Amino acid sequence: MIFNKERVIMYVEPAILRYKIVSTAKQNNTLTASKDLITFNYQNVADVDVFIDELRKKISGRAEFELNLDSNLIQVQQLTLPDVKLNVGELILYIEANIYKLFQLPAKSVFFDFVLNEQTKQVTVIIVERHYIENWINLFKKYALLLTFAGCRFENTKVNFLPWRQEKHTKHQQQMFGAIVGFIGIISCVFCYLWIQARNDRQNYDKKLLHQQGIAQALTEELSNYLPNPSLSQKQIHQSLILLSKQLPSVIWLESFYYEPQKVRIEGQSFSYVELTNFNQSLLMLKNISHSQVKTISTNKNNLFFEMEIKLNEQ
Repeated sequence: MIFNKERVIMYVEPAILRYKIVSTAKQNNTLTASKDLITFNYQNVADVDVFIDELRKKISGRAEFELNLDSNLIQVQQLTLPDVKLNVGELILYIEANIYKLFQLPAKSVFFDFVLNEQTKQVTVIIVERHYIENWINLFKKYALLLTFAGCRFENTKVNFLPWRQEKHTKHQQQMFGAIVGFIGIISCVFCYLWIQARNDRQNYDKKLLHQQGIAQALTEELSNYLPNPSLSQKQIHQSLILLSKQLPSVIWLESFYYEPQKVRIEGQSFSYVELTNFNQSLLMLKNISHSQVKTISTNKNNLFFEMEIKLNEQ
């Protein structure tokens, strides 16, 4: 559904204000002859305040206002562009730096807009006194009216003194800031998830290790209590369990233990290939072990499944 808004077009001179009310559905935006405009004479800001208050009662609350300023209210000068290519932001700063040179007025005391001619490398700079535009802006804010344009037409180009460029730049910065904050938030969530997952995995590994150590200790105590005169095989099993319990790092846990005379075969899991290699090397350094070798290694997601064969020295 297309809403039919009203648009109030006003032509402002130093002591005369002319206006007309049109529908935004009409596409004819050309200047209207003076006989088609309603004239209002004013002497000061108070008269304009009363006029706007009365006018708003005659129109809908969604109306848009345009202020077309008379040439007596603006000043125009030409500025030559430098040889270097400037983007829009740099061009605005360049013009602002030359305001005093062109008009003998501080840049902070005016609103300006410009028309760029890239072929001649000339910029037409148009200014109006800042307090004059601010008075209009404050007046429309007072009555909660929408002011969309305050400027003039120069060489078939609309020159708008409202701070739309600054607002556009600020909006762009806010969008960029929001995108950066959102990206940082996503990255933070990913790292938080990975950290929690790693912490949970470590807790699971610690639980398995404690369980494994408890089983090894229980078996060791059982062998000590029930085998007062153990055989050679029983001694080797007992000593093997003690050695494994002492040498086994926290990142490796056993699932199976098989004994043959002078030989032990173990199966288990780990999440570190380096720790598995170091564990094998530490076993080779023990005098009770003549040979130790990792027979097989397979992977499943983050875990390594391994099988080791350990040959024992005869006691």
